[in-house]
Amino acid sequence: MGDTATEFIRMEFKEYKVLFDLSALQMQSNSDSFFRKNYKMLSVRQLNQSLDSLTWIRDSLHNKIDSTLSSGVLFNTSADSIWKKLPAHFTNHNAFDSLIADTIKSVVYERALYKIESLKSTLEFNNTDLGYKTTDIRYHKIEWHRKFSLSTACLVLFFIGAPLGSIIRKGGLGMPLVVAIIFFLIFHLLNMFGEKFVKQDVIPPYFGMWLAVIVLTPVGFFFTYKAMHDSQLFNKDFYTKIFKRVYSLPKKLKK
Repeated sequence: MGDTATEFIRMEFKEYKVLFDLSALQMQSNSDSFFRKNYKMLSVRQLNQSLDSLTWIRDSLHNKIDSTLSSGVLFNTSADSIWKKLPAHFTNHNAFDSLIADTIKSVVYERALYKIESLKSTLEFNNTDLGYKTTDIRYHKIEWHRKFSLSTACLVLFFIGAPLGSIIRKGGLGMPLVVAIIFFLIFHLLNMFGEKFVKQDVIPPYFGMWLAVIVLTPVGFFFTYKAMHDSQLFNKDFYTKIFKRVYSLPKKLKK
């Protein structure tokens, strides 16, 4: 059953006017310098400068984390096998606990816990900042490689499209357009997946951003070679003749 204390109001009217504030939906114009420092708007020289600065900051954070561990954890610089050289009463937790006087045992535990919590929060903060700087470096490298990979991709696609015009002898735009769309989709998918894998830190930027060029360059050389030697790669009659020869080969062998 519903709540009986709830009040219901019924309104009757002939005309009802509702006003909505749409000021938030208005297009806001930004100044030209708003995205000036965005990595996508930087030139190659500016990207190199930003990468040098970000790399220096990242290395400084690494050194800061190492110094924090060295000052907070005194045994951080010791070898892992040093516990084997210690006396037996130091390797036993119960024996070490018995060395602390009962009057100061709670104070020792509180100070140890405070030291651990303080060190943990400092390392988490520095690690988060380090992750942001590493991501910024990866995105800057993506944009740096994009400026060269897209220019090279134009040449690769030219060496694929130009030979296709001479290899495909069928008139009209049907077959050449279909083949061109297929290779463009292949290039777009390889470029998209390569960039996505780089952003997820699966593969390095120099491989992910050049993935489409690496895959399609041999294809361009192959089509160029076939066009120079007057190949019948896309000629249907050529494959029909080959199929007939293969089909009649067993009969010739029997004779």
